[in-house]
Amino acid sequence: MLLKISDIDVFYGNLQALWGVSLEVKSGEMVAIAGANGAGKTTLLKTISGVLHPSKGSIKYRGEDITNLNAYEIVDQGISHVPEGRKLFPEMTVLQNLVIGSYNRKSRSTRGENLARVYELFPILEERKHQLAKTLSGGQQQMVAIGRGLMANPGVIIIDEMSLGLSPILVSELFRTLHEIRARGITILLVEQNVWRTLHEADRAYVIETGRIVLSGDALDLVEEQEVRNAYFGA
Repeated sequence: MLLKISDIDVFYGNLQALWGVSLEVKSGEMVAIAGANGAGKTTLLKTISGVLHPSKGSIKYRGEDITNLNAYEIVDQGISHVPEGRKLFPEMTVLQNLVIGSYNRKSRSTRGENLARVYELFPILEERKHQLAKTLSGGQQQMVAIGRGLMANPGVIIIDEMSLGLSPILVSELFRTLHEIRARGITILLVEQNVWRTLHEADRAYVIETGRIVLSGDALDLVEEQEVRNAYFGA
């Protein structure tokens, strides 16, 4: 088991956001987390990546307890987070935004190799490496965000709302890239608003409602779950 979350509770001040959440991610998988807005998806990802810390429960990566590590320490462990909304530095170039992802201890020495791999995945970024991030299209900005995450040399990359605001063609291109990333040995944990597409792309999935995991299983099996169909597909 590569990543194991066990019975975590998470609070924002006095407001509880997650109740007893448990999930597992095996090496080489693409695992999806589905749920409505406000269900707790982003909170869960922030907790895994050390932005938030649970009040109860544990998070283990490669068998090591990372529950209370700081975010920069978790990046060093091998978990990279691509946040919702991309969070690029708009006045910096594509190259500068990418290089920022490689300042953790383990990836500095392989910065050149990692940059070459990112350009191989996203050739347009090499063409536009000296262009300011704010001048890129939404799809290109998402490529930079994913590329920046890959620059940290992760074992797991967690991606929050990759397709938000993008055209179906761009979404298909990005999903193809995710499969290439996985083929290179990087495990993927994905939160995605496009539930139908995500369940057809992922290996397994968890459904979260009001801060609790309510369903889990093989992604294609969940497509047929009546509760999922009622909630997301209007069927």
